[in-house]
Amino acid sequence: MEENEKVLGVKNAGEKRNVFLLAKDFSRSTRFAMPRAVFMLMIFCFLCAFFSSLMTGLALSLSSVVAGVAGGARVSALAFLLVEFFSLAFIFVMHYGLFLCNLRFVRNQPVALSFLFAGLRQRKARRGAAFFIVPMILCMLLFAFITNQVEFFALPQVDTPDALLDFIKNNPDSMKKFLSCFVLFLLLAFVLYFPFAFVWSFVYDKARQGFGKSLLQGLKFFAARPFHFFAFETACHFRKFFWIAAFDALRVFIFKKNTDSAMIYSFGSLASFASFALSFYTAASVILSIQFYYDKFSDENSKEQG
Repeated sequence: MEENEKVLGVKNAGEKRNVFLLAKDFSRSTRFAMPRAVFMLMIFCFLCAFFSSLMTGLALSLSSVVAGVAGGARVSALAFLLVEFFSLAFIFVMHYGLFLCNLRFVRNQPVALSFLFAGLRQRKARRGAAFFIVPMILCMLLFAFITNQVEFFALPQVDTPDALLDFIKNNPDSMKKFLSCFVLFLLLAFVLYFPFAFVWSFVYDKARQGFGKSLLQGLKFFAARPFHFFAFETACHFRKFFWIAAFDALRVFIFKKNTDSAMIYSFGSLASFASFALSFYTAASVILSIQFYYDKFSDENSKEQG
């Protein structure tokens, strides 16, 4: 009996280490959770967009009032930054709620929309949200440095929205430049934030310990198996990435070669929408797969630390 249990344990461990079997397990076990994960990401994005727009308007109004009263551009800029930092902290608190929801999806536990705001009631999550602003600032500084030093990513120096529109009209390749800069920013954010992918999971599961310890546990969890984790993510999503690239290539081909035909041009719009929808679905799948991976190896990680 004990020998059978040992053999079964070795078999299960081998299946966990095989990224393709693990990817199949993810696809099979989260089949009914994916629609809920997509819906929760849609709500998260809508709330973040609404709150960011609201806070940006408030920041602009406050900075203009402060500039009129204090008479200093630096004080006005400081007021603007303070409001924006508060906005970022709130978004990262909701980010904790999004990861919490996905972890409960993986574990087949009940989830409500109010769980997105769970971080507002937890001091440790609020402290974590404040910490996550630091990588964001570092990402912005690196982005500013690269766009200033590398000519390919250099952005135009404009002071008003009208000047920006004039630049776009007078430079046919301006949208390519903006798209390249956007991809650069996403790449920097990906590199800087992915090591922190499991921190919120430890914050939720280890409710009695401080955020600093959960942060270290999340980083150690990632550092223990980075190549296995990336191989798992690739196995889960390489088909989706292929179809996204195919739809994008089709859209570019149609818009460049067949702009005269309204019917064919509409197919380009459909390809563009399909690429966007699949990209959104893939983003929800990646978040869910992070939590699935954590749930599979969290017990093993606890044993290693114990």
